[in-house]
Amino acid sequence: MKEFKTVTLLGANGTMGAGSAAIVAAFGGAKVHMLARTMEKAQEGINKAVASVRSGVIESQFVPGTYEKDLEKAVAESDWIFECVAESYEAKEPLHKRVAAARKPGTLLSTVSSGLSIERLASHFDADGQKHYYGTHFFNPPYKLVLCELVTHPGNDAGYTKELADYLQNQLLRQVVVTNDTPAFAGNRIGFQLMNEVAQLAEEHQDKGGIHLIDTLMGGYTGRAMSPLATVDLVGLDVHKAIVDNIYENTKDVAHETFKMPAYMQKLIDDGALGNKAGKGLYLRGKTPDGKRTKQVLNTKTGAYEDLPKIEIPFKAEAARAIHNSDYRTAIEIFTTAKGFEADLLRHILARYIAYSFSLIPEVTDQNGVDGAMGFGFNWVPPSAWVELLGGVDAAKKFIESQKIAVPDFLANAKGGAGFYGLRDSLDYRQLFKGG
Repeated sequence: MKEFKTVTLLGANGTMGAGSAAIVAAFGGAKVHMLARTMEKAQEGINKAVASVRSGVIESQFVPGTYEKDLEKAVAESDWIFECVAESYEAKEPLHKRVAAARKPGTLLSTVSSGLSIERLASHFDADGQKHYYGTHFFNPPYKLVLCELVTHPGNDAGYTKELADYLQNQLLRQVVVTNDTPAFAGNRIGFQLMNEVAQLAEEHQDKGGIHLIDTLMGGYTGRAMSPLATVDLVGLDVHKAIVDNIYENTKDVAHETFKMPAYMQKLIDDGALGNKAGKGLYLRGKTPDGKRTKQVLNTKTGAYEDLPKIEIPFKAEAARAIHNSDYRTAIEIFTTAKGFEADLLRHILARYIAYSFSLIPEVTDQNGVDGAMGFGFNWVPPSAWVELLGGVDAAKKFIESQKIAVPDFLANAKGGAGFYGLRDSLDYRQLFKGG
């Protein structure tokens, strides 16, 4: 197995940088140069890394430093340069050029980018550098979310890619999904498609409850750790915008229009209401004078925050009870046969999720890639698991067609029932349903 004894991490003080460094130190046993703009920020990153694994044992493996004084020396002695700076070419490329001049041949180079072009970033290096350049997209927080999208480009070597995947999987304990160099890769391409489309649907159905309607409808009983628009607030509306804008501008697929970010979200961004980190976004969170937490929701039409409307999903309690009792067959039957507006909306969202996921095969990744990305990266029931839950490939095709959504070629040409979901041994999808 490959071994990386010394690693230079660029962007040490960011949440992703610190969390990634903790994984490399704790599981990889590496010495890690933690570089940031200032020594104070580098030390801040070390403190975050130690806190993320809740153990001071790894603290001695970190060496703080700055880009100005320490970058070239650290890079020259490192086996892996792991770049985790801000998600823009303007932030990454100047550092890449300095790394290119200082690295030794054979050094692994990678970026934690969630959607920028890996081939473009690799172009700053010579042939050896391009061969060893990858996207290593850890999901945040890395200690809790074990997915790593290993993003390849045409300059990579297949043998080295396999060695690196083995190292990430077996040494750093990541669940590795190999993807091609396409906008947002696999996980964010699928996840943000759903989140942005339901943001559009929230505006369309403001009169029926808007944002809170969607989050109530798409709760844990539908196979996800967190409802989709609450997830947007957690991720940050600015991050959401960067991802969906990138996909909208650089792809022309079957769901293209669902990546157009709603105007009400842009207004929130303009007003600094970026989500949880700002205290307000799609939801407004606060406390009463006696310390009780409060929560209001944005009215997408008026722009004002209002008390959470009372939402009644006629079939939700019955479906959630079936999930709680591990009776998944009954729950899926409820999803597919319930009557009314809410049931129709739920079926549309689920059918789109399944169909869009499979539409990315083979352009972006393979079947296990889309399943792993969603199961390990988003904690959503993977699309192949939904195929089995619906009764197999033929039943899933009919379900998608019933929503007037095109069946993607991969599924149209597929066969299978109980064996269609290939990640059963590594990801039990049942744990991703929440019966409450």
